[in-house]
Amino acid sequence: MAERISRKKVDEMFNGIAPSYDSLNHLLSVGIDRSWRRKAVKAAGQGSCAVIADFATGTGDLAIYMAGKLAPRHIYGLDFSEGMLAVAREKIERRGLQDVISLSRENCEHTSLGDASVDVVTCSFGIRNFNDPQAGLCEMMRILKPGSRAVILEFATPRKGPVASFAKWYYTNVIPFLGKLLAGNKSAYRYLPATIYEFACGETFCGMMRAAGFEQVSFKSLSFNMVNLYTGVKPQ
Repeated sequence: MAERISRKKVDEMFNGIAPSYDSLNHLLSVGIDRSWRRKAVKAAGQGSCAVIADFATGTGDLAIYMAGKLAPRHIYGLDFSEGMLAVAREKIERRGLQDVISLSRENCEHTSLGDASVDVVTCSFGIRNFNDPQAGLCEMMRILKPGSRAVILEFATPRKGPVASFAKWYYTNVIPFLGKLLAGNKSAYRYLPATIYEFACGETFCGMMRAAGFEQVSFKSLSFNMVNLYTGVKPQ
C-alpha cells in the first residue's frame, strides 16, 4: 500500500521526476501511452471542443496532441507541479502553440476557471493523485457547459489471471528499478504504481462520476484492462 504523503511531498516528487518523465513513460508503457491518448482525444472530439481544460496536464502531451487534432480555440493546461509545467512550457514554445495553450499552476480541485466556461475537460493519468478525486470531478462539472463532456484516462488494476500477475510484478519490480536507474528516484516510481492499486476503477469510479452529477457515464478498458477511458456528460 502506498504511504499517504502530503501535497507538498507529492509536488516535490513530481518536480524531481519532471525532466525524465516523458522518456520514462514512453519506455515503461512500451510506447502504448500514445495510443491511449489518441483514444482520449477521439472521445474528446465527439462534440464541441472550442475551449478545453486539461486537468493534471503534466508535461503537456495530451494538450499538445489535442491542439493539433481538434483545432480548439484555447486549451487551459492546469497542474500543481511547476516542474512538470516547465517541461510542458518548453514543448509548447518549440511548437509555437503559446497562443493556443496556456499553462497555470493550480489545484485541479479548485480552479480559477469560470462556471460553465469550457466545452471539454480532460484528465490523463492524474486524477488518482488528487487529494480528493471526488472534489476534482465536482470541479469538472462546475466548469463544463451543459451538454459537454469529461474524458478521463486512468490506470486500472487487472485482478485475475496471468495479466494480473504480470501487472503486479511489473509495477512492483520493473518500474521502481527503471525509475532509480533512469530518473534516480526509486521511491517516486514505487509510490506511483502503488497508488494504482488503491484507486477506485471501473464501475466504482463511474459511480463517483455519477455522484458528481455526470450522466451517460461509461468506461472502456484498454490494453488488457491496464487502463480505463471514462466519459461522462454534464446534463443540459
